[in-house]
Amino acid sequence: MDVLFPCILSIILLIFTSLSVDDFKPLIEKVQQISGQVIAAVAILAGFNIASISILATITGGPTETLRKKRSDDGSLNLYEMLICFFTWAVIIQLIVVLLSIFFYYIGLFIPRKFENLKVNWFSWVFIGVWLTITIHSIFLSIRNMKTLYLYVTYKKPSSS
Repeated sequence: MDVLFPCILSIILLIFTSLSVDDFKPLIEKVQQISGQVIAAVAILAGFNIASISILATITGGPTETLRKKRSDDGSLNLYEMLICFFTWAVIIQLIVVLLSIFFYYIGLFIPRKFENLKVNWFSWVFIGVWLTITIHSIFLSIRNMKTLYLYVTYKKPSSS
């Protein structure tokens, strides 16, 4: 669901975009506008996830002991390591989104004149679709991580009777 829903949403957004944009220059200008906002928003989310990793790493009580004792189904990781992986994956994806957004923003600033009247080819749609999908994916990862961090920080040990 973390990838499927963002992919479907991206396809729907690209279909609507393709109905109003035929030429390469207007498409890149629109993507440039969005990418400037994405850089700021996703960089903040990456900072949140990095801070969350720090919080998780410094909490010694609470659910930490329980999560360290329980193993994943295949036994390769304990649940605490999996939790750290969730946050680390979000940071990696968000830094990739920021990098691609900077790339799009830069391209939008310097479109060669010979490309201004070109029709949008399938490669451009695919590249923008991938960028849009991982951008939405990174936002959903942060939402999941916020919920997880909340549950982790507010954990109360069950009282023994």
